Amino acid sequence: MKIGDIICGFELVRVRSVAEINSDVYELVHLGTGASLIFLDREDENMTFAISFATPPCDDTGVCHIIEHSVLCGSEKYPLKDPFAELLKGSLNTFLNAMTYEDKTVYPVSSRCKKDFYNLTDVYLDAVFHPALLDNPNVFRQEGWHYEYDGERLTRSGVVYNEMKGAYSSPDDIAFQELSRALFAGSVYERDSGGDPNKIPTLTYDNLIAFYKKYYHPSNAKICLDGSIDLEKTLALIDSHLSRFEKKDIKVEYRLTAKTVSERTVRYEVAQGEEDGRARILFGYVYAEENDALEQFKTTVLSDYLCGTNASPLKKELLSRGLCQDVMMYTSRAREQTVIIEVRDTDKDKIEEIKALVDSYIRELVREGLDCEALSATVDFIEFKLREHDFGGLPRGIGFALAALGTWLYGSNPESALEYEDTLRAVRAEITSGGFERTLLNMTVDNPHRATLIMLPDEHLADERAENEEAELAQILESLSENELRRIIDEEASLKAWQEADETDEAIASLPTLEISDIPKKAERVPRRVEKIGASECIFHEINTEKITYTDMYFDMSDVRDEDLYLVSIACAALTNLDTDRSSALALQNKLKSALGSFRVSTAISTKNGGAYPYLRVSASALDHKRELLVTLTDEILLHTDFSSTEEIMNIVKQTKSAYEDATLAAGHSVALDRLEAYTTARGALSDNLSGYGSYLKIKEICRDGADTSEIGERISKLLKGILTKERLILSLTGECDEKLAEKIIDVFPSGNAPVSIERAPLGVRREFLCVPVKVAYATAGAEIVMSPELSGSMRVARSILSYEYLWQNVRVSGGAYGAGFVPRRTGFVGFYSYRDPSPARSIGVFTEASQYLRTLAREGTDLTKFIIGAMGEYDVLQSPKNRAAMSSLAYICGITYEQLEREREGLLSTSLGDLIAVADAIDNATSTGAICIVGGKEHLADCREMVDFVLNL
Repeated sequence: MKIGDIICGFELVRVRSVAEINSDVYELVHLGTGASLIFLDREDENMTFAISFATPPCDDTGVCHIIEHSVLCGSEKYPLKDPFAELLKGSLNTFLNAMTYEDKTVYPVSSRCKKDFYNLTDVYLDAVFHPALLDNPNVFRQEGWHYEYDGERLTRSGVVYNEMKGAYSSPDDIAFQELSRALFAGSVYERDSGGDPNKIPTLTYDNLIAFYKKYYHPSNAKICLDGSIDLEKTLALIDSHLSRFEKKDIKVEYRLTAKTVSERTVRYEVAQGEEDGRARILFGYVYAEENDALEQFKTTVLSDYLCGTNASPLKKELLSRGLCQDVMMYTSRAREQTVIIEVRDTDKDKIEEIKALVDSYIRELVREGLDCEALSATVDFIEFKLREHDFGGLPRGIGFALAALGTWLYGSNPESALEYEDTLRAVRAEITSGGFERTLLNMTVDNPHRATLIMLPDEHLADERAENEEAELAQILESLSENELRRIIDEEASLKAWQEADETDEAIASLPTLEISDIPKKAERVPRRVEKIGASECIFHEINTEKITYTDMYFDMSDVRDEDLYLVSIACAALTNLDTDRSSALALQNKLKSALGSFRVSTAISTKNGGAYPYLRVSASALDHKRELLVTLTDEILLHTDFSSTEEIMNIVKQTKSAYEDATLAAGHSVALDRLEAYTTARGALSDNLSGYGSYLKIKEICRDGADTSEIGERISKLLKGILTKERLILSLTGECDEKLAEKIIDVFPSGNAPVSIERAPLGVRREFLCVPVKVAYATAGAEIVMSPELSGSMRVARSILSYEYLWQNVRVSGGAYGAGFVPRRTGFVGFYSYRDPSPARSIGVFTEASQYLRTLAREGTDLTKFIIGAMGEYDVLQSPKNRAAMSSLAYICGITYEQLEREREGLLSTSLGDLIAVADAIDNATSTGAICIVGGKEHLADCREMVDFVLNL
């Protein structure tokens, strides 16, 4: 292609070669509408389409967020109520979602199957340009908000409304939004594009439609394509949608925000009894525009330099003075970059001291000069991550598209977000020239555009807000005329009738589908070679990793007693963050960042032969030419860490405690599922003691005032000495495998005794409620069953049916929860969950009817093809080389053979209606145990009190 070529209504206007991603980037413009499009011409079997619209929020009603949900609820060409859910049931997609950002909304999809890619692209294009939302206010009521009246009380519900009630229960979400309000007063960035639950009920359907019509037009669209696609065919498909429109003048300007210095204080909910020592202070700075790649890169380096670990200078200074339990520094990027220093878990009477110290200490650091070695090491570390192209589980094409949109939206060239070589060279030159010192001053203490947010805990706030909401709704109900109340009743009835109506055969037939023949019959086999090297086992994965070596070390610790497992969790967090007998903690961090791409200590569990066995897992990576350093740093960290500083260890313990509490508020369904598995399986009980609620209770105990912590370091050190031996080690190497490297790593460790496994048992069936300060709840129910590979395959089909049809309809659509699902695990655990759920007791009832729903489908002779395809899409997940090898290693440790996986795959592909009944019977046997766990607030406990036997608190 050459500049000026016209292809299917698009003109090629620019071409740029981007060596960093080994791709040519073609920029095209749609002649009829002005829509912009880029194509990243890379060799990648995974094909990506993403369309984005500039959507500056005009208020806090969540209009952007509600439209994002709503356009996926049917369209002109695909008139189903929820084609998004239908696609989840029957697609081989590798990514399928939509995202609302502060100032844009993005709809990305990807698939390795060409037929599936074009299906997904067509559905999404029709959804955003011709949504059923325009003619059906029930879509708005379901996804946004609506009133419900039971004859006595007036309440509100809606998917986004309940989602954001959950978000506003999270201190992290509250902190970011309130800081944005302080920093960006008078601009779009002070507004919550997701929606403030107090403001969402002020949004009307007419205002929603007006916003949609203003911004959802091809002239305001930016489209990204990536991978080995047929460009002409794809452009023809896109043009078939765009050509129905005429060019429109849509100007969206994200003006620079007026500089301001401000401070604000907000209260947030905490669990009863946790009000002391939970205050937070956030220092926010607006610095560097999106097109200033050098300064933005330097702020990323400085964030890690100042607060990346407990040994980092600013964080260490605050911790050593006893002013807080944790300090974080991070950036958020939109039109202008926000830099945030967050001081967590402090006391109210220390706030003024912290405010004074942060500024004075930063000035002191600049006067003394920053550590060039530490800065250089951080740049090395960031460079590794850039070259690895690991987007944390997102397919590369999606990651590249989102990155490009991050600059393209504001008028910069889209490829500038993908280019980094010139910036890296410029950053390195700044290390010794004083550039980082200048940036640090300009970014923080000398910055005229900054704000301070003080967050004070309030244990009564939840009750106060609940009472206010109840009073407000009662007042609204009292003020309604007879006609107004009748309208609410009629609208609720209309919504329920629409939700419960069956899809027509014509609507179902409209959605493009795949066939079983589109699925690869055999799974891709990961090359794996296992050898015995001395007393250890070594797994070699010879996979193309683009000149990176990945290692995983698994140490069998199946003889560690349950009461000591929490110490392993502390050890995982402490290793790499304490002094060694060779380096200070800070010097060690510099070594790690300069030499390696990663070094992480965690835990893993094997369920081999029906038992549950814990492993200490050490994962590390390095560029091939630096892999010898894997040996020396593994030796130093694992065998030479100094555990004598009780103070440093307790800092880590307190941070671990706080992280668990925050995770419970943000993802209570995961905590509830883990707790549920602990009641019913040995694996779950082991996990609970390692890093779950059981571990948290022990950690909480040693954090209390007066607790004896004098021997904690000695206990951890002794425990690790028994674990880190050759006889316990299974080593996995991935990349250009080298037996000599394996021998060197193994020789690091001393000889010792092989473990004598302790038998683990489940905690026993419980009906439990974990009370936490959240406005919406998380409900789970389930148990353990005997799981053959064939049944496991059929269970995955049942997961597709239940998660994306039965639970989607009855918990999400009708119940107003943000999400729900069915989780079958190969180990035998099966569980149901709801996410950000206003009615957890109702959802528990829905769970109990799931097996009957499966029997009804079987009795009616339902065609299972789409469910099988959807299940296979989730089974054959797209994985990076690193993750493929990690899954292979875990399968080996768990004794799972390739033949077993093939039986499971065949069980999935051949699932029949009879198998569905067998699954229903198994689910019945599981749910009949009555095991449930609910995470929720006190108001939810009142509704669930009769169904639970135990009430716990964080």
